[in-house]
Amino acid sequence: MSADVPETRGGSAAEMEYATLREEMLKRIDSRQQTISITLTLAGAFLGFGWGAGNVVILLYPLIALLLAVGWAQNEVFIKQLSAYIRDRLESQRTGLGWETYSRQRMSEIRFRGWPIEVLAIGGIFVLSQVMAIGLATLRFNGTLIEWILLLLDIGAIILMATLVEYLRRRSIE
Repeated sequence: MSADVPETRGGSAAEMEYATLREEMLKRIDSRQQTISITLTLAGAFLGFGWGAGNVVILLYPLIALLLAVGWAQNEVFIKQLSAYIRDRLESQRTGLGWETYSRQRMSEIRFRGWPIEVLAIGGIFVLSQVMAIGLATLRFNGTLIEWILLLLDIGAIILMATLVEYLRRRSIE
């Protein structure tokens, strides 16, 4: 037992902190998955309803998807921070705690051309659904002012989304 970690009922402070942080990670992973489910549901709803109602509805989707992606990315970054803290601060001090260290070593194997598979897959869902919305809208593009404005905003949203995905890719290497 380390002199700087007081013993408490039910385990050491480090073990309790480890359990609490792992629980926070699991909640964030669940939230991240819910964001993806919501995104796919909204994509279907906006693209399906928009096809009958008009391009404005379809062209709103890429902007909403970007906002959802920012929420997903925030959870992704926080999960990485929790993982790094557990690995660097807690697991290095305690024997018997080692999942984050092991997982970090294994994650380097789950890449496609340098991209972490989870960032590639989820980022791809966001970008592809945004591109699909723009593609469908251009099939029936009328050239109204609101359509042009939304189209330009959507292109900006895709650029921001690609930048966000690249940021997450770089963060996963650290």
